[in-house]
Amino acid sequence: MPARRFKLPVLSRLAWAWIGFSGLALGAVLVAANDGGKTRAAVAMAVEGIELLAPPEVRRKPLETPRERLAEPPPSSDKGPVPLDDPYAIEAVDAFADAGDAAIPDEDPAADIVITVDGAPARAIGEAPRPKPAAAAQPIASPDESLLRRSAYGLAPRIGADGRRPSEVYAQPFTPGGNPNVAVIVGGLGLNRALTERAIDELPPAITLAFAPYAKDLVFWTKRARDAGHEIMIEIPMENRESDAEALGPAALLTARTAAENAQRLEWILSRFQGYFGATNYLGAKFSGDRDAIEGLLARLDAAGLAYIDDTGVLARETRGGAVGAVDRLVDPGYGDNAEKTRRGLEALEKIAKREGDALGKTYAHDATLDDIVVWTESLDAKGLTLAPASAVLALRAGDR
Repeated sequence: MPARRFKLPVLSRLAWAWIGFSGLALGAVLVAANDGGKTRAAVAMAVEGIELLAPPEVRRKPLETPRERLAEPPPSSDKGPVPLDDPYAIEAVDAFADAGDAAIPDEDPAADIVITVDGAPARAIGEAPRPKPAAAAQPIASPDESLLRRSAYGLAPRIGADGRRPSEVYAQPFTPGGNPNVAVIVGGLGLNRALTERAIDELPPAITLAFAPYAKDLVFWTKRARDAGHEIMIEIPMENRESDAEALGPAALLTARTAAENAQRLEWILSRFQGYFGATNYLGAKFSGDRDAIEGLLARLDAAGLAYIDDTGVLARETRGGAVGAVDRLVDPGYGDNAEKTRRGLEALEKIAKREGDALGKTYAHDATLDDIVVWTESLDAKGLTLAPASAVLALRAGDR
């Protein structure tokens, strides 16, 4: 019978394994004890808040200023210029196919989570810091529950029981001086994340921002705008004389629709976000030219305590005062090769302000347009002009300030 090879018992093998692990652990402890205090210590920081941030689509060069961007030649593009009347060219779903559906539309989630530490401005991970306007302003008031009512589509504005109106509560405070005042509304925001972030972060707080109702993450973006000191507006797409009605989206106000159908769509638009002082049209020359249609719209906005600013020219021929006003100049956004038109439009506002005492302009967000506005606002003091929010110009014209 062959001799059997000697093997340790199972318990002995386990014992040896435990002895080996114990030796390794003891060695690690001894190394740590003799480290001389060189081990990196953990640092605890107070986290101010967590924001859901939709990252910009285009990352710019670090610390590039508007003046530097304006000095560069525009990049070539095979897509051609974007038409002025097409910032709403997005896919939309008809939320009004079933009039009995009272479901509140959900907001789409933002793309990234960004943690804000010690008040630093939130930005997408890896993005270089962006230039900020030198002027600072207090945040616009947060949405007040007493100025809201529940509609079939969410929370819509209303006049408070104490008589307070959203047009006053959410307007940026402004004290007029001795200089003529000039105001600019930048519209079409929310549809392009990069442009929206640029407008909020780089434009002076006195610039009024208007948001498209079809945009995503509107509650997030409008809160950021108010926190930066910008008063905000909601855009109402309306029937134009030449544009395709379908291009305006399912919530557009049309002369072919009944008053009840337009009222339902207006209710959806006004419930998209909260904390805005007024509304402004997107296109809408045909709708605004229809007496019954525009009067019905103005009556509903007034009942909600909202201001309204028209850029079609229809209301410019009328003296209404109060919270209804008209744009003096629709500034060309400078799409494609028309960048110089933006500067000429801003210069035209200067002349109107010096002649009339104030001027109100409106344009749409575009990279070059934002650069032009930043540089232009920096020159106003030297020209004897004061940049004012749009609500202030309305109040001054009505004699409320």
